[in-house]
Amino acid sequence: LRFPPAKPSGKVVLTAVGMTKTYGPKTVINNQSVEISRGDKIAFIGKNGMGKTTFSRMLVNDVSYDAGEVTLGHNVTVGYYAQHAADSMDGNDTVLEVVDRVAVGDIRTKLRDLLGCFLFKGEDVFKKVKVLSGGEKSRLALCRMILEPRNFIVLDEPTNHLDMLSKEILQNALINYEGTVVVVSHDRDFLRGLTNKIFEFTKEGIKEHLDGIDEFLAKKSLED
Repeated sequence: LRFPPAKPSGKVVLTAVGMTKTYGPKTVINNQSVEISRGDKIAFIGKNGMGKTTFSRMLVNDVSYDAGEVTLGHNVTVGYYAQHAADSMDGNDTVLEVVDRVAVGDIRTKLRDLLGCFLFKGEDVFKKVKVLSGGEKSRLALCRMILEPRNFIVLDEPTNHLDMLSKEILQNALINYEGTVVVVSHDRDFLRGLTNKIFEFTKEGIKEHLDGIDEFLAKKSLED
């Protein structure tokens, strides 16, 4: 499994300045700024409720925010996966039709193999989207996103509904992906060998670490 090639982006993929988001009386993100460069593979790490998913949605303009500005770099094309991404699919399409609409090139001859990687086997590919379970819809939305040529992808908990083999296939595809990645995940095994930078979400704000997941966790254990 490989992502389709996309035109390269500029050196700076995204800048976010002074980002703030509140839900009622609770401030989830408070005046945070980040810069993402071409080729970065970033993990958003932190305890639940620290704003990882909210911030990822702000970066791709999937949720409004109270203050701040997000600027995409030159020639950046964004792919975004989250649990609710499944809502954009037509309920009357079959599983195979969903991916066939976006697939281009040689991969079109291997769509059923690709769907098999995401646990759609045999006659499953002819099921209509509207009869799929929530987990099946999420897997299908992830499969569809992989087929679209993008040079910057943001993934929010992509492994939640995958088995071990599917996770490994996705992980290898992301390791070999030539674009820029942000992934929100609690799955340390999935992040191992994949990311080269950590954005740690804490009560004090977002802290950047130029580490992979193992180095980051080793340092955290020493601090504790």
